[in-house]
Amino acid sequence: MALSPLDLAFTALHGLSSNWVRSSLTTLGIFMGVTAVNAILNIDAISTNLIQQKLDARDNPFFTIWVYNADTTKPAPDLKEEDLAQLKRQVSGIKDISRVVWIKASQAQYLDKSVSNLEILGVSENYQRTTGRKILRGRFFEPRDFINYHPVAIIDRVLAKELFGRKNPIGEGIFLDGSRLLVVGVSESKNNWGKEKPNGTLWVPETYAHLIQGKITSGSPQIALSQLYNYQAVQQQTEAVLTQRYPNFSIYFMGNAEDLYKEDQQQRKSVQMLKVVGLLALVIGGVGIANITIASVVERTREIGLRRAIGATNFEVMLQFITEAVFLSFIGGITAIVTVHFLTEVATKNLFEVPYQFQFRDAAISMVAALVVGVGASFFPALRVSQIDVVKALQGD
Repeated sequence: MALSPLDLAFTALHGLSSNWVRSSLTTLGIFMGVTAVNAILNIDAISTNLIQQKLDARDNPFFTIWVYNADTTKPAPDLKEEDLAQLKRQVSGIKDISRVVWIKASQAQYLDKSVSNLEILGVSENYQRTTGRKILRGRFFEPRDFINYHPVAIIDRVLAKELFGRKNPIGEGIFLDGSRLLVVGVSESKNNWGKEKPNGTLWVPETYAHLIQGKITSGSPQIALSQLYNYQAVQQQTEAVLTQRYPNFSIYFMGNAEDLYKEDQQQRKSVQMLKVVGLLALVIGGVGIANITIASVVERTREIGLRRAIGATNFEVMLQFITEAVFLSFIGGITAIVTVHFLTEVATKNLFEVPYQFQFRDAAISMVAALVVGVGASFFPALRVSQIDVVKALQGD
Protein backbone atom coordinates (compact mmCIF):
# COMPACT_ATOMS: atom_id res chain seq x y z
CA MET A 1 0.00 0.00 0.00
CA ALA A 2 1.39 3.35 -1.00
CA LEU A 3 2.38 5.86 1.70
CA SER A 4 0.06 8.82 2.18
CA PRO A 5 1.64 12.30 1.93
CA LEU A 6 1.37 12.66 5.71
CA ASP A 7 3.09 9.32 6.34
CA LEU A 8 5.75 10.22 3.82
CA ALA A 9 6.38 13.52 5.62
CA PHE A 10 6.66 11.77 9.03
CA THR A 11 9.00 9.14 7.58
CA ALA A 12 11.20 11.84 6.06
CA LEU A 13 11.30 13.82 9.32
CA HIS A 14 12.20 10.68 11.26
CA GLY A 15 15.01 9.99 8.81
CA LEU A 16 16.36 13.53 9.23
CA SER A 17 16.15 13.50 13.03
CA SER A 18 17.93 10.15 13.26
CA ASN A 19 21.18 11.85 12.22
CA TRP A 20 20.95 15.54 13.04
CA VAL A 21 24.64 16.17 12.27
CA ARG A 22 24.22 15.03 8.67
CA SER A 23 20.98 17.01 8.34
CA SER A 24 22.62 20.13 9.80
CA LEU A 25 25.54 19.92 7.39
CA THR A 26 23.18 19.56 4.44
CA THR A 27 21.13 22.54 5.63
CA LEU A 28 24.32 24.55 6.09
CA GLY A 29 25.34 23.86 2.48
CA ILE A 30 21.97 25.09 1.24
CA PHE A 31 22.11 28.09 3.61
CA MET A 32 25.52 29.20 2.32
CA GLY A 33 24.56 28.91 -1.33
CA VAL A 34 21.21 30.68 -0.94
CA THR A 35 22.80 33.38 1.24
CA ALA A 36 25.20 34.20 -1.59
CA VAL A 37 22.38 34.30 -4.16
CA ASN A 38 20.00 36.37 -2.03
CA ALA A 39 22.73 38.82 -1.01
CA ILE A 40 23.65 39.38 -4.66
CA LEU A 41 19.99 39.93 -5.60
CA ASN A 42 19.71 42.46 -2.77
CA ILE A 43 22.83 44.28 -3.97
CA ASP A 44 21.38 44.38 -7.48
CA ALA A 45 18.04 45.72 -6.18
CA ILE A 46 19.71 48.36 -3.99
CA SER A 47 21.94 49.55 -6.86
CA THR A 48 18.96 49.71 -9.22
CA ASN A 49 16.89 51.63 -6.67
CA LEU A 50 19.76 54.04 -6.06
CA ILE A 51 20.08 54.83 -9.77
CA GLN A 52 16.29 55.14 -10.06
CA GLN A 53 16.31 57.55 -7.13
CA LYS A 54 18.85 59.71 -8.96
CA LEU A 55 16.81 59.46 -12.17
CA ASP A 56 13.67 60.57 -10.32
CA ALA A 57 15.49 63.75 -9.34
CA ARG A 58 15.93 64.55 -13.05
CA ASP A 59 13.76 64.68 -16.14
CA ASN A 60 13.38 61.51 -18.19
CA PRO A 61 16.81 60.55 -19.60
CA PHE A 62 17.44 62.78 -22.62
CA PHE A 63 20.09 64.41 -24.71
CA THR A 64 20.03 67.51 -26.87
CA ILE A 65 21.81 67.68 -30.22
CA TRP A 66 23.43 70.39 -32.31
CA VAL A 67 24.61 70.08 -35.90
CA TYR A 68 27.56 72.36 -36.62
CA ASN A 69 30.51 72.91 -38.95
CA ALA A 70 33.82 72.66 -37.13
CA ASP A 71 35.65 75.10 -39.40
CA THR A 72 32.70 77.57 -39.37
CA THR A 73 32.75 77.93 -43.16
CA LYS A 74 29.09 76.94 -43.40
CA PRO A 75 26.16 78.00 -41.25
CA ALA A 76 24.80 75.30 -38.99
CA PRO A 77 21.56 73.80 -40.37
CA ASP A 78 18.36 73.91 -38.35
CA LEU A 79 16.96 70.43 -37.88
CA LYS A 80 13.50 70.31 -39.45
CA GLU A 81 10.42 68.26 -38.67
CA GLU A 82 11.35 65.73 -41.36
CA ASP A 83 14.73 65.20 -39.65
CA LEU A 84 13.04 64.50 -36.33
CA ALA A 85 10.44 62.25 -38.00
CA GLN A 86 13.22 60.20 -39.60
CA LEU A 87 14.98 59.86 -36.26
CA LYS A 88 11.77 58.50 -34.73
CA ARG A 89 11.41 56.00 -37.57
CA GLN A 90 14.99 54.76 -37.75
CA VAL A 91 16.28 54.99 -34.17
CA SER A 92 14.90 52.46 -31.71
CA GLY A 93 14.70 53.45 -28.06
CA ILE A 94 13.45 57.02 -28.59
CA LYS A 95 10.48 57.84 -26.38
CA ASP A 96 9.72 61.27 -27.83
CA ILE A 97 11.40 64.33 -29.32
CA SER A 98 10.54 67.85 -28.25
CA ARG A 99 12.07 71.16 -29.25
CA VAL A 100 13.85 73.48 -26.85
CA VAL A 101 14.92 77.09 -27.35
CA TRP A 102 17.48 78.47 -24.93
CA ILE A 103 16.70 82.09 -24.05
CA LYS A 104 19.21 84.57 -22.73
CA ALA A 105 17.81 86.98 -20.15
CA SER A 106 19.40 88.71 -17.20
CA GLN A 107 16.69 88.18 -14.60
CA ALA A 108 13.10 87.35 -13.70
CA GLN A 109 11.34 89.86 -11.44
CA TYR A 110 8.18 90.03 -9.32
CA LEU A 111 7.58 93.28 -7.41
CA ASP A 112 10.78 93.92 -5.46
CA LYS A 113 12.14 90.38 -5.80
CA SER A 114 14.39 89.25 -8.66
CA VAL A 115 16.27 86.09 -9.60
CA SER A 116 19.17 86.15 -12.03
CA ASN A 117 20.61 82.66 -11.80
CA LEU A 118 17.90 80.72 -13.63
CA GLU A 119 17.35 78.64 -16.78
CA ILE A 120 14.89 80.04 -19.35
CA LEU A 121 13.55 77.81 -22.11
CA GLY A 122 11.07 78.03 -24.93
CA VAL A 123 9.47 74.60 -25.30
CA SER A 124 7.22 72.73 -27.72
CA GLU A 125 3.78 71.29 -26.95
CA ASN A 126 5.09 67.79 -26.17
CA TYR A 127 7.80 69.00 -23.79
CA GLN A 128 5.98 67.70 -20.72
CA ARG A 129 5.59 64.22 -22.25
CA THR A 130 9.27 64.20 -23.15
CA THR A 131 10.56 65.23 -19.74
CA GLY A 132 7.91 63.67 -17.50
CA ARG A 133 7.87 66.91 -15.52
CA LYS A 134 4.72 67.16 -13.34
CA ILE A 135 2.65 70.31 -12.95
CA LEU A 136 2.00 70.95 -9.25
CA ARG A 137 -0.28 73.97 -9.67
CA GLY A 138 -2.14 75.43 -12.60
CA ARG A 139 -1.65 73.93 -16.06
CA PHE A 140 0.81 73.24 -18.84
CA PHE A 141 0.74 75.26 -22.05
CA GLU A 142 -2.33 74.78 -24.24
CA PRO A 143 -2.42 74.75 -28.07
CA ARG A 144 -3.86 78.28 -28.10
CA ASP A 145 -0.79 79.54 -26.22
CA PHE A 146 1.37 78.43 -29.14
CA ILE A 147 -1.02 79.54 -31.88
CA ASN A 148 -1.64 83.01 -30.43
CA TYR A 149 1.89 83.69 -29.13
CA HIS A 150 0.62 84.14 -25.59
CA PRO A 151 3.15 85.69 -23.16
CA VAL A 152 2.58 83.00 -20.52
CA ALA A 153 5.08 81.19 -18.34
CA ILE A 154 5.49 78.10 -16.21
CA ILE A 155 7.96 78.29 -13.34
CA ASP A 156 9.36 75.50 -11.23
CA ARG A 157 8.92 75.20 -7.47
CA VAL A 158 12.37 76.65 -6.72
CA LEU A 159 11.73 79.82 -8.71
CA ALA A 160 8.19 80.09 -7.32
CA LYS A 161 9.53 80.00 -3.78
CA GLU A 162 12.23 82.60 -4.49
CA LEU A 163 9.84 85.04 -6.18
CA PHE A 164 6.56 84.44 -4.36
CA GLY A 165 7.40 82.73 -1.08
CA ARG A 166 4.18 81.11 0.15
CA LYS A 167 1.93 83.14 -2.15
CA ASN A 168 0.13 81.33 -4.98
CA PRO A 169 1.88 82.47 -8.19
CA ILE A 170 -0.90 81.34 -10.58
CA GLY A 171 -2.36 84.36 -12.36
CA GLU A 172 0.43 86.69 -11.26
CA GLY A 173 2.61 88.62 -13.66
CA ILE A 174 6.40 88.45 -13.67
CA PHE A 175 8.86 90.41 -15.77
CA LEU A 176 11.58 88.87 -17.88
CA ASP A 177 13.94 91.69 -18.86
CA GLY A 178 10.99 94.06 -19.22
CA SER A 179 8.61 91.57 -20.91
CA ARG A 180 5.56 90.77 -18.76
CA LEU A 181 4.61 87.10 -18.51
CA LEU A 182 1.51 85.61 -16.92
CA VAL A 183 2.27 82.62 -14.68
CA VAL A 184 -0.10 79.76 -15.61
CA GLY A 185 1.63 76.81 -13.94
CA VAL A 186 4.14 75.67 -11.34
CA SER A 187 6.11 72.49 -11.99
CA GLU A 188 8.23 70.27 -9.81
CA SER A 189 11.92 71.09 -9.70
CA LYS A 190 14.48 68.77 -11.26
CA ASN A 191 18.25 68.59 -11.02
CA ASN A 192 19.17 67.65 -14.59
CA TRP A 193 22.87 68.28 -14.47
CA GLY A 194 23.80 66.59 -11.21
CA LYS A 195 24.23 69.78 -9.18
CA GLU A 196 23.73 69.80 -5.44
CA LYS A 197 20.68 72.06 -5.73
CA PRO A 198 18.51 72.75 -8.80
CA ASN A 199 18.38 76.32 -10.05
CA GLY A 200 15.11 78.04 -10.83
CA THR A 201 13.65 77.32 -14.28
CA LEU A 202 11.15 79.24 -16.41
CA TRP A 203 9.40 78.01 -19.55
CA VAL A 204 7.55 79.93 -22.25
CA PRO A 205 5.82 78.58 -25.39
CA GLU A 206 8.23 77.90 -28.25
CA THR A 207 6.38 80.33 -30.55
CA TYR A 208 6.68 83.17 -28.03
CA ALA A 209 10.36 82.38 -27.66
CA HIS A 210 10.78 82.82 -31.43
CA LEU A 211 8.85 86.09 -31.20
CA ILE A 212 11.56 87.46 -28.91
CA GLN A 213 14.32 85.83 -30.95
CA GLY A 214 16.66 88.74 -30.38
CA LYS A 215 17.22 87.21 -26.95
CA ILE A 216 17.68 83.64 -28.18
CA THR A 217 21.14 82.10 -27.93
CA SER A 218 20.50 78.60 -29.28
CA GLY A 219 17.87 75.93 -29.85
CA SER A 220 17.90 72.19 -30.33
CA PRO A 221 15.80 69.02 -30.37
CA GLN A 222 15.57 67.24 -27.04
CA ILE A 223 15.46 63.45 -27.45
CA ALA A 224 13.97 61.47 -24.58
CA LEU A 225 14.92 57.82 -24.15
CA SER A 226 12.56 55.00 -23.27
CA GLN A 227 15.20 53.29 -21.08
CA LEU A 228 18.46 54.45 -19.50
CA TYR A 229 20.42 51.43 -20.75
CA ASN A 230 19.70 52.54 -24.36
CA TYR A 231 21.51 55.84 -23.79
CA GLN A 232 24.68 55.15 -25.75
CA ALA A 233 23.00 53.04 -28.44
CA VAL A 234 20.39 55.73 -29.18
CA GLN A 235 23.09 58.38 -29.30
CA GLN A 236 25.17 56.36 -31.74
CA GLN A 237 22.18 55.62 -33.99
CA THR A 238 21.15 59.30 -33.92
CA GLU A 239 24.64 60.37 -34.91
CA ALA A 240 24.67 57.85 -37.80
CA VAL A 241 21.32 59.09 -39.16
CA LEU A 242 22.22 62.79 -38.92
CA THR A 243 25.71 62.25 -40.33
CA GLN A 244 24.13 60.58 -43.35
CA ARG A 245 21.73 63.53 -43.83
CA TYR A 246 24.40 66.18 -43.16
CA PRO A 247 27.68 64.54 -44.23
CA ASN A 248 29.85 67.65 -43.98
CA PHE A 249 28.82 68.58 -40.45
CA SER A 250 29.63 67.40 -36.95
CA ILE A 251 27.14 66.35 -34.29
CA TYR A 252 27.37 67.53 -30.70
CA PHE A 253 25.46 65.87 -27.84
CA MET A 254 24.70 67.08 -24.34
CA GLY A 255 22.72 64.75 -22.06
CA ASN A 256 21.31 64.81 -18.56
CA ALA A 257 22.06 61.19 -17.67
CA GLU A 258 25.44 60.24 -19.12
CA ASP A 259 26.90 59.87 -15.63
CA LEU A 260 24.00 57.66 -14.55
CA TYR A 261 24.34 55.58 -17.72
CA LYS A 262 28.00 54.90 -16.94
CA GLU A 263 27.10 54.10 -13.34
CA ASP A 264 24.34 51.75 -14.52
CA GLN A 265 26.68 49.95 -16.92
CA GLN A 266 29.33 49.54 -14.23
CA GLN A 267 26.68 48.18 -11.87
CA ARG A 268 25.47 45.65 -14.45
CA LYS A 269 29.02 44.37 -15.00
CA SER A 270 29.66 44.12 -11.26
CA VAL A 271 26.39 42.28 -10.64
CA GLN A 272 27.12 39.85 -13.46
CA MET A 273 30.46 39.01 -11.85
CA LEU A 274 28.76 38.61 -8.47
CA LYS A 275 26.15 36.31 -10.02
CA VAL A 276 28.94 34.07 -11.26
CA VAL A 277 30.30 33.95 -7.70
CA GLY A 278 26.80 33.14 -6.40
CA LEU A 279 26.41 30.38 -8.99
CA LEU A 280 29.75 28.89 -7.94
CA ALA A 281 28.62 29.00 -4.30
CA LEU A 282 25.46 27.12 -5.26
CA VAL A 283 27.44 24.52 -7.21
CA ILE A 284 29.88 24.02 -4.34
CA GLY A 285 26.99 23.70 -1.93
CA GLY A 286 25.31 21.21 -4.28
CA VAL A 287 28.45 19.07 -4.46
CA GLY A 288 28.64 19.03 -0.65
CA ILE A 289 24.98 18.06 -0.38
CA ALA A 290 25.45 15.26 -2.93
CA ASN A 291 28.41 13.87 -0.97
CA ILE A 292 26.47 13.98 2.29
CA THR A 293 23.48 12.29 0.64
CA ILE A 294 25.69 9.53 -0.75
CA ALA A 295 27.15 8.99 2.73
CA SER A 296 23.60 8.89 4.08
CA VAL A 297 22.68 6.19 1.56
CA VAL A 298 25.64 4.06 2.64
CA GLU A 299 24.81 4.47 6.33
CA ARG A 300 21.13 3.65 5.84
CA THR A 301 21.51 0.61 3.56
CA ARG A 302 19.94 -1.81 6.04
CA GLU A 303 17.04 0.58 6.71
CA ILE A 304 16.41 0.87 2.99
CA GLY A 305 16.54 -2.90 2.57
CA LEU A 306 14.05 -3.38 5.41
CA ARG A 307 11.61 -0.89 3.91
CA ARG A 308 11.87 -2.58 0.54
CA ALA A 309 11.34 -5.99 2.17
CA ILE A 310 8.08 -4.94 3.83
CA GLY A 311 6.62 -3.63 0.59
CA ALA A 312 8.00 -0.15 -0.14
CA THR A 313 8.37 0.47 -3.85
CA ASN A 314 11.46 1.87 -5.58
CA PHE A 315 9.63 5.14 -6.16
CA GLU A 316 8.62 5.47 -2.48
CA VAL A 317 12.19 4.95 -1.32
CA MET A 318 13.45 7.54 -3.78
CA LEU A 319 10.63 9.90 -2.83
CA GLN A 320 11.58 9.68 0.84
CA PHE A 321 15.10 10.96 0.14
CA ILE A 322 13.77 13.71 -2.12
CA THR A 323 11.24 14.74 0.55
CA GLU A 324 14.06 14.97 3.07
CA ALA A 325 15.94 17.21 0.64
CA VAL A 326 12.85 19.41 0.22
CA PHE A 327 12.51 19.85 4.00
CA LEU A 328 16.19 20.77 4.37
CA SER A 329 16.01 23.09 1.35
CA PHE A 330 13.08 24.98 2.86
CA ILE A 331 14.78 25.28 6.23
CA GLY A 332 18.12 26.37 4.72
CA GLY A 333 16.50 28.69 2.16
CA ILE A 334 14.14 30.45 4.55
CA THR A 335 16.89 30.84 7.15
CA ALA A 336 19.21 32.35 4.52
CA ILE A 337 16.56 34.78 3.24
CA VAL A 338 15.62 35.97 6.74
CA THR A 339 19.28 36.36 7.73
CA VAL A 340 20.23 38.31 4.60
CA HIS A 341 17.14 40.53 4.92
CA PHE A 342 17.95 41.34 8.55
CA LEU A 343 21.63 42.09 7.85
CA THR A 344 20.80 44.15 4.76
CA GLU A 345 18.23 46.19 6.67
CA VAL A 346 20.69 46.88 9.47
CA ALA A 347 23.45 47.83 7.01
CA THR A 348 21.27 50.13 4.88
CA LYS A 349 19.84 51.92 7.90
CA ASN A 350 23.00 52.34 9.96
CA LEU A 351 25.97 52.19 7.59
CA PHE A 352 25.23 53.04 3.97
CA GLU A 353 21.87 54.91 3.98
CA VAL A 354 20.75 53.54 0.62
CA PRO A 355 17.20 52.61 -0.43
CA TYR A 356 16.25 49.03 0.41
CA GLN A 357 12.92 47.21 0.47
CA PHE A 358 12.25 43.50 0.83
CA GLN A 359 11.55 42.01 -2.62
CA PHE A 360 9.26 38.99 -2.70
CA ARG A 361 10.42 38.24 -6.25
CA ASP A 362 14.04 37.94 -5.10
CA ALA A 363 12.98 35.81 -2.13
CA ALA A 364 11.07 33.51 -4.49
CA ILE A 365 14.11 33.22 -6.79
CA SER A 366 16.27 32.36 -3.78
CA MET A 367 13.83 29.67 -2.61
CA VAL A 368 13.73 28.16 -6.09
CA ALA A 369 17.55 28.11 -6.04
CA ALA A 370 17.44 26.35 -2.66
CA LEU A 371 15.04 23.70 -3.94
CA VAL A 372 16.93 23.20 -7.20
CA VAL A 373 20.23 22.73 -5.39
CA GLY A 374 18.86 20.61 -2.55
CA VAL A 375 16.63 18.36 -4.63
CA GLY A 376 18.94 18.32 -7.63
CA ALA A 377 21.97 17.29 -5.59
CA SER A 378 19.94 14.55 -3.86
CA PHE A 379 18.19 13.20 -6.95
CA PHE A 380 20.85 10.87 -8.34
CA PRO A 381 21.82 9.39 -4.95
CA ALA A 382 18.09 8.88 -4.29
CA LEU A 383 17.66 7.29 -7.72
CA ARG A 384 20.59 4.98 -7.01
CA VAL A 385 19.25 3.92 -3.61
CA SER A 386 15.90 3.01 -5.15
CA GLN A 387 17.67 0.44 -7.32
CA ILE A 388 19.53 -1.35 -4.50
CA ASP A 389 19.06 -5.12 -4.39
CA VAL A 390 16.90 -5.97 -1.34
CA VAL A 391 18.96 -9.03 -0.25
CA LYS A 392 22.26 -7.16 -0.44
CA ALA A 393 20.74 -4.19 1.37
CA LEU A 394 19.57 -6.42 4.24
CA GLN A 395 23.09 -7.86 4.45
CA GLY A 396 24.48 -4.30 4.64
CA ASP A 397 26.37 -4.54 1.33
